[in-house]
Amino acid sequence: MPRFKRGDTSGHQSESPERLFDDLPHTPDGAASLWAHQADMLRSYHEHHVGTADIALELPTGAGKTLPALLIAEWRRSALGGRAAYACPTVQLANQVHDEARREGLKTVALHGSHRSWEPAEAARYESGNSIAVTTYSTIFNSNPALSPPATLVFDDAHNAEQFVASAWSMEIRRLDEPEVYQQLLDAIGGELSGLHMQRLQSPSPDPTTRADVRLLPPASLRRRATRVDQILGATAGDLKFRYSMIRHALDRCLLLFGWDGFLLRPYIPPTNEHAHFSEPQQRIYVSATLGDGGELERAFGRAPIERLPVPAGWDQRSSGRRFFVFPDLIRGVDGRSITKSAVRRSNKALILAPSDRQLDQSKLTLVADGLEVFGKGDIESSLDDFRRAPSGVLALANRYDGIDLADDTCRLTILDGLPGGQHLLERFLVRSLRAGRVLEERLRTRVIQGAGRCTRGLKDHSVVIILGDDLTRFLQRNEVRQALRPETQAEIAFGIANSDVSEAELAAAIQSCLDQDEDWHEEAEPFIAELKHDAERRLPPGTETLAETAGDEVRAWNLAWRGELNGASRIAAEVAQKVTDPELAPYRTLWLYLAGAWLHAHAEDSGDTTLRSAADEYLRKAHASARGTTWLREMAPPVDASPSTTGLDEVAVAAVAGHKHRRAPAARWSKICQDMLDGLNGPDSGPFEQALTTLGNLLGAEAFKPPGQGRADSAWIFGEYWWATLEAKNEAKESGLISMDNIRQTNTHLRSVAADRAEEIPEGSASVVVSPKQLADQDAVDIAGPHVFMCAPSDVVRLAFDVIEAWNEIRTDAHNVEGDDALVIIRRSLSDHRALPTAVRERLFDTPVRG
Repeated sequence: MPRFKRGDTSGHQSESPERLFDDLPHTPDGAASLWAHQADMLRSYHEHHVGTADIALELPTGAGKTLPALLIAEWRRSALGGRAAYACPTVQLANQVHDEARREGLKTVALHGSHRSWEPAEAARYESGNSIAVTTYSTIFNSNPALSPPATLVFDDAHNAEQFVASAWSMEIRRLDEPEVYQQLLDAIGGELSGLHMQRLQSPSPDPTTRADVRLLPPASLRRRATRVDQILGATAGDLKFRYSMIRHALDRCLLLFGWDGFLLRPYIPPTNEHAHFSEPQQRIYVSATLGDGGELERAFGRAPIERLPVPAGWDQRSSGRRFFVFPDLIRGVDGRSITKSAVRRSNKALILAPSDRQLDQSKLTLVADGLEVFGKGDIESSLDDFRRAPSGVLALANRYDGIDLADDTCRLTILDGLPGGQHLLERFLVRSLRAGRVLEERLRTRVIQGAGRCTRGLKDHSVVIILGDDLTRFLQRNEVRQALRPETQAEIAFGIANSDVSEAELAAAIQSCLDQDEDWHEEAEPFIAELKHDAERRLPPGTETLAETAGDEVRAWNLAWRGELNGASRIAAEVAQKVTDPELAPYRTLWLYLAGAWLHAHAEDSGDTTLRSAADEYLRKAHASARGTTWLREMAPPVDASPSTTGLDEVAVAAVAGHKHRRAPAARWSKICQDMLDGLNGPDSGPFEQALTTLGNLLGAEAFKPPGQGRADSAWIFGEYWWATLEAKNEAKESGLISMDNIRQTNTHLRSVAADRAEEIPEGSASVVVSPKQLADQDAVDIAGPHVFMCAPSDVVRLAFDVIEAWNEIRTDAHNVEGDDALVIIRRSLSDHRALPTAVRERLFDTPVRG
């Protein structure tokens, strides 16, 4: 028999979320009081936003964001009536929130996973509105949610929501998981692709360029192939079948992205407004440690506008603990992974975060010391307790930059191995093919900083954060990236970069000093970081305000397209493009011009209104002009008579290709030329690589040759009096380490040597490039590098070579029996569409100056 009986109560309702905290039953483990900034935020919410449909709360890590969100949900449930649900990205986080709610005396039930495993009594408590349901995003965004729609819906960790929300409207076919479906889809769209592209996709062991390449099938092509694609996807089973049911009715309004490793079918912005569990609540509350400034939240949830409660005064200047960022890849002549492995061995406990399963396998192989137990995602699915209690071990996770709380002595070492981009094919398309990385920069910054904060969960906490991988190291060295962060984080990263230019022994001692929090750390490191913080000022990258301004229009455009109102969607897409005038966002403008044209073409076809086709063509021509010949646009090129604009430099190349003997070379001879070039560029030996560079330059329309003599360039490309390029091949180098000062000193002189040989002046803007797997240079090399010296990876050259071959295949077919101006039109168009004109080559290979 229970010891206590509950008597009749008056059903008292708290007058506000802030007052509700005082009215909660006292518990031994609950908070003694609200922090001042929590109370301020709750007060502001109650005074101004009780009736706001979409409201976001930003509370930095360590500021206690879960409790205010729970209090708002509970107050609305009890005072305003209706059901309330609190959604988390993962089961582990949902259990964590449920435990915190119980400690505070709040009424919650954990409802996640299969609804068949839910306790009927707990489900009934939610359904009757007597308890908050703590659940997951996947439970809400589901083709058939088991929960009844709530009146109040809270989203935790909203800054990392994009992949969790969009997954409900995404169908991903992985080549290795679903090989038969992948091949069927490839066959279905094969008629829309070139023979060479199909050959690359069907290769069982592709080169790195093919593996990384992502293309967008033009909407017109998808419409033509929709019946067959629908037959294939409609025959899938299990989870794939349920996912397809969410998008099947709008198949031809999705984006179909594809590459060697899979297909992704999804809208760019999820149509959440058509999902009852998201659209019916009276209020949606988005809780985040960082909401961002460029409209990322609105795009992720497909909702605009979303009003914001700002960060409490002063919290943007505070940290959630001290982090010592370490950049071992910047140490000269030392393997950064070896340094990191030693740090893991000494600390005995570490968290490794990698952007993909493939990268994580490499991380575990190279970073985990012998004898240390490795914990994976399956070990923390429900709780982190097993790893927290373990005296030693490594928690290794892929694509998990949020929701891992390892405070105090639980773990003091975090390793971020690689830039957390390319989580799915759409991200890879935006960055690699569209070259619109600026649009995702906010997302990448958030992932990096959230990942770096997993082991610092309180104001007095501390940890070491090791940064690995050339891409991530370069990302955090970029001024515009660092300046967009809070001053405290800017200072920590700047301090880390300054203290990574040391010996291996000195770095090991510095790491230990931070872990021990010894006298050296507090007397030398902390004052320096404080000084750097004082000098730091937060500045948003160019284009951020524009992205925030257009987010609402982007959401509206996709909502219209999803409903089949393609004419209206095209109009708004064109308005988005008109607003995106920042030079840094030119590729993003291209995408929206392209969508405006594609949607208008589809509307003209459906309505039979032929007068709209010329307007649609004009959008597509503008897209081509904005893209400067971006490869992904070639499938929907404007008519041949609408020739792209070119420069004198480009015309030199066009004329050279027109008169080239390879235009009519026998097929067998042409095939051997291409294969020899690709083999040389993909091979490990310097001789064939250098010869392949000259072949490539020749196909680009340059006078290409290897200058004679010692210490000369490995290939020179001469485009008349307009532009010269020299290439220094270091393809045999290992990926780790730094480009040396000797390499740069030699490259500095290449153009002058060619000019002396030819007794000619070097054209303005001419450039030299070091082609090397190493994508970081020794600091001494940086100091002496001329402004004309750049670096690129061999994979960049290989990607260019593939595009040049495809352009030449078109030229050999379409212009085989064509001469004069008609031939020039075809050649100009083909080179432009494949980004193989010299002006595009400058952007592709000469984009990363050694001097930064």
